[in-house]
Amino acid sequence: MDLIYVFCLAVGAPLLLWFAFVGDADVDGSASDVGADGGPLSVISLSSLAFVLAFFGLSGVIGSVTNTAALLVFVFAMVVGVTAGAMNAAAFSWLRRHSNSSDIADSELEGSIANVALPMSSGQRGKIIVTKAGAREQMTASPIDNSAIDPGERVVIVRVDQGVALVAPLGPDLELE
Repeated sequence: MDLIYVFCLAVGAPLLLWFAFVGDADVDGSASDVGADGGPLSVISLSSLAFVLAFFGLSGVIGSVTNTAALLVFVFAMVVGVTAGAMNAAAFSWLRRHSNSSDIADSELEGSIANVALPMSSGQRGKIIVTKAGAREQMTASPIDNSAIDPGERVVIVRVDQGVALVAPLGPDLELE
């Protein structure tokens, strides 16, 4: 049983560190769900699972080192692990309900002027940097008219389709300052 505790601690602790220092990169939060497709694990987030594993493993290792009865260690580790996971889920649920989002809707970006950071052409997506509501945001972009656009050029966002900005070059006669 000791190996199970060590394994859970070895898997859970790095995941907790990952969430603490890197965080969840997904904007809408769906990437943190283990089974976002509605599978059997869709009710528990990956961060909560990491809490369960880490605290179950840590409690089990500590209990084993103290030479406590194996059944008592297992029950204690289960209670601590499940409680830690539930507290994590409750805390982040509360934060999601009570937070203000600075996300900008795709429709708000249409008509905005952006700078090209990485080149793009009809067969290659690039990157643009757009400033909206005081925040700079990088986006994947593709030219709407199959032209080639080099870094440093200015473009206008025509529309955003599935997270990709479709842009048109901002010609010299369209320069806005």
